Amino acid sequence: MGAEPPVVQISVRVSTEVLTANRDCHFSGAYEDGALVVTIDTRTQNVHQRLGLGTKVKLHWGADNEFMVQELSGFLWPIRYRVRTRDGYYLGTDGERVHFTTAVGGIDARRGASLVLMRAAVLLVVVAGVGYRRACWLLKELFHVEVSKSSLHRWVEEIAASLPAGDEMIRALNERKPITEAHFDEIFPRGTDACVLVLKDEHGRIIATKQVDKRDEATVVPFLERMKGLGLNYKAFYIDGCKAYYKAIRSVFGEAVAIQYDYFHILQNVWRHLWKWAVARRRQIKASGEASTTPWYKKKLEALSKSLWENRYVLFKAEERMTAEEKERLAEMMEAERHVGKLRAFLGGVWHIFEDSTDEQEARLALAELKRLSVDREHPEQFRKVVTYLEDHFEWMTAFLRHDGVKRNSLAESGMRVLRRLEVEHDGFRSEKGRENCLRIYQAVKYLDWSVHQLPQSEAKSP
Repeated sequence: MGAEPPVVQISVRVSTEVLTANRDCHFSGAYEDGALVVTIDTRTQNVHQRLGLGTKVKLHWGADNEFMVQELSGFLWPIRYRVRTRDGYYLGTDGERVHFTTAVGGIDARRGASLVLMRAAVLLVVVAGVGYRRACWLLKELFHVEVSKSSLHRWVEEIAASLPAGDEMIRALNERKPITEAHFDEIFPRGTDACVLVLKDEHGRIIATKQVDKRDEATVVPFLERMKGLGLNYKAFYIDGCKAYYKAIRSVFGEAVAIQYDYFHILQNVWRHLWKWAVARRRQIKASGEASTTPWYKKKLEALSKSLWENRYVLFKAEERMTAEEKERLAEMMEAERHVGKLRAFLGGVWHIFEDSTDEQEARLALAELKRLSVDREHPEQFRKVVTYLEDHFEWMTAFLRHDGVKRNSLAESGMRVLRRLEVEHDGFRSEKGRENCLRIYQAVKYLDWSVHQLPQSEAKSP
């Protein structure tokens, strides 16, 4: 018979939050059934001290209990706690029995999981945004933890319940970094007709959300009054072209705050009008090519029509953001189709208003020049609509030129992307409470230093 393989005995020092929090218990460890099992015997702990009792109070003991708890493991094998407790009672000052059970800190006996494990799972679900189903898989494959999707959902609710309420969270954020700007927008959740108002600050933090039935002044005003009541000292609001937002802000905050029409939404609206013109022009060229009976001219128009469609986004792209190849393609289209050059000149006039003007007067002169360009067109309707749109909203489009510290762009879109990512990974939030739970956990982690091993203040003070 061949020689048996050598056996190597290795001692591994294990330290976890649970072990650190229960120094007055007795510990022992062993490898059992493919897992590292750490036995925590709470029967040796200083019960008088834990319960705040005098040493002369007599304790009466009853039955012993034992249960298993899961823990995160970075080893090849899982880590489990075998917790041994004992029931007992003592007589209170009124002579009545006061029952207790020796306890171990850092675990949830009902869930059979350590609090570190629960917080790590919630971190994966909310901040990493992997969703419940994939979080279950990651916990199993990386950390040897078996947990169901429904359990993870309950853990999120429990962790959220341990955090400050929404208004207290906003106050905490304001104390850490004063909130003076409101980047205000909305998101429409998947599978619903509801509108969710989203407020972000100048530090990039999502401050609050609120689901409303419709986006009108009467609905938005209470939301803003709530923010005002929390002591937020706003100096500027950044919004899209929603008149309801504008009126609600003026109703609650008066003329004291600057309102800036977000540049992204300005260009989005302008581009929408001009896109219709570009598509109509391309269809006209395509129809002319199909109707042409001259082979070379027919081929030329068909090639131009194809090029305009394939490079349609290049037509609206700022030159400084183009690659060398895109610039070459644009030059070829401008040479082949004179209206492309006129479109680019008009777009340049729009950019000039907001990117090159140093004060309101220069912006007005740039708008006047753009208006002149709009009438020099074969089909000027869409261009005139753009000019009318800019004239109607000029005051709050150019607030950044009149008020110190006011920027041209809003940060609201990045907040939309965060909420959309959370929503998609959770197959859509089924309730406003579910969204608020995820938001408060996200705020605690991203903005208030909460982590797997750093408890939020309210949780750290809990027994």
